[in-house]
Amino acid sequence: MTRRFEVLDAFRGLCALSVVLFHFRVVGSVTELPFFRGSELFVEFFFALSGFVLAHSYGFRENLRFKPYIASRFFRLYPLYFCMLMVFIGLELVKYLAYKVAGFSFNALPFTGHGSPTQILPNLLMLQSWTSLTDPLSFNYPSWSISIEFYLYVLLFLTLFLFGRFKVWSWLSIAVVILILMEQKSDLLQPYVFNGLSCFFGGAFTYVVFAKIKHLSIPFIVGSIIEVLLLSAVAYLVSNEIADRYIYATLLFYVVVLFFAFESGVISKLLNKGLFQALGKWSYSIYLTHAAILFMITSMAMVGQKVLGKEIAPTINDARFIDLGSALYNNLLVLLVLCIVIAVSMTTYKYIELKGQALGKRIINSK
Repeated sequence: MTRRFEVLDAFRGLCALSVVLFHFRVVGSVTELPFFRGSELFVEFFFALSGFVLAHSYGFRENLRFKPYIASRFFRLYPLYFCMLMVFIGLELVKYLAYKVAGFSFNALPFTGHGSPTQILPNLLMLQSWTSLTDPLSFNYPSWSISIEFYLYVLLFLTLFLFGRFKVWSWLSIAVVILILMEQKSDLLQPYVFNGLSCFFGGAFTYVVFAKIKHLSIPFIVGSIIEVLLLSAVAYLVSNEIADRYIYATLLFYVVVLFFAFESGVISKLLNKGLFQALGKWSYSIYLTHAAILFMITSMAMVGQKVLGKEIAPTINDARFIDLGSALYNNLLVLLVLCIVIAVSMTTYKYIELKGQALGKRIINSK
């Protein structure tokens, strides 16, 4: 049975919640802390972790066949991805009715910009992040990374098929070459593609390093010190705007994934607890559902602003905020929204993610 890396799973949940707070803007609340203003970097962590886990699960499997492999990955991602795309198309219809009936506009006119009908087909095909002709942030904007992720699975299989026993060196070569191109500000590929390739294949190579040294025993005290130091480095990098921080973040996340795979310190012991494990289990749902929830919360605030005549949904530096009038109320709102996101994610995990995975297994096993 393939080993699960429980601590790394827990990080998925915490990083997903950090991305939620990055996308939510509430005046004078925790969302405005430097750490959460920089939490978009955690998508890099998702890619690195995916590369690590996929290399563990599939990279050294004998006689791996493409159809069952890609079907398994497809049904892991697509059911919820598709459902949320439909939700966002539905929200554009609601915006259209509000505009036509009441003349009310939510930031942008319906079916324009990120909601353009021309972006529906690229989103259905998960291609929106791969070309200069498509909008990676169209409709459910966090799904830009899922667009990248799915085709990284295909590329991983190609490295197994084309390079055989040299696959490990192909992973390292891809990661290094892409990092060099990123440092040189190359426009050879779309920026999001660069991010995904470098983190994913570097993560895959990181697994190879882990497999070579996993027999090492790290004392609890030493492990705890290193874990705290690594998380401190992550917090510093995420909280500060420095040149080439995406490159530094990629390299740092390789090290974080490698070391926390040992689960040797006090942080790992904490992250093995039930709550953090549950958040890891729901992390994909948290990541894909939160944008729709935030849109609805913000839209309610905009309607309330118009009805009450109070500025509870101000635009500050081109970003839409919510302001309930005090730091206490604003932070309570943030906590409430996080609870809503988690509750919705528990439901979508149970009724969409698990059902989709079960359907995929039935299809694979029927062949």
